Amino acid sequence: MQYPWGGEIRLDALFDAEAAAHLRETRLSARQTLRHCPDGRVRVTATVRDTLQLRWWLLGFGEQVEVISPETLREEFAETAREMHKLYRK
Repeated sequence: MQYPWGGEIRLDALFDAEAAAHLRETRLSARQTLRHCPDGRVRVTATVRDTLQLRWWLLGFGEQVEVISPETLREEFAETAREMHKLYRK
């Protein structure tokens, strides 16, 4: 079940090396690229469906992933992080 949200998006995200390792074998899409960054992270770009499942999957990586774009998704994740911070800072 994909839990549709929107159309296709071009996801650009930075994963820590360990989290990105499985993306070599299990691709997000046929249009996926992986590039190693000087800081040790892996930049993943892929054209994917914009779904709730995508969000749940990305959030499951916690601090091991940083969404770069699309900007709307990045802002959504930033807001989620701010709200979580409010809960846990007590």
